[in-house]
Amino acid sequence: MERLSKPTPSWALSFPQPRSRPSSMSPDALQRLMTTKVAAVDFIVIDVRRTDVDVVVSGAINLPAQTFYPLLPTLTTILEKIPIVVFYCSSSLGRATRCAGWFEDVLLSDSKCKVFILEGGMKAWSVRFGEDKQMTITMPEDGTGK
Repeated sequence: MERLSKPTPSWALSFPQPRSRPSSMSPDALQRLMTTKVAAVDFIVIDVRRTDVDVVVSGAINLPAQTFYPLLPTLTTILEKIPIVVFYCSSSLGRATRCAGWFEDVLLSDSKCKVFILEGGMKAWSVRFGEDKQMTITMPEDGTGK
């Protein structure tokens, strides 16, 4: 299945287009990974949304796409040690595809790190696992963390 992409947003125009197109990972495959492997050791999930973060994949770290490329040298030294890195945004058609591509572009050809994009992004994840409190975290609306 060919992955669609969104038009390049203005913030991304000052950065190069990624050369790589990482593989996709289904929500079910990510859920299996989350329940059988150790987060931050065997895999890591990266949410690249900035202001539209209201629901997140449990355990995901937030690295907004707008800052990802400038931080790539530092992020690479940390992330390349993790065997599986999964990126997502709202639909995984723009920001996640771009950030995953940039990251895969800088990995050495013999790297053990595999890069994926969550198929359908947070939208697909919410449909499949939105009610599962072990798989999904809903952010409080008031910003208090309660």
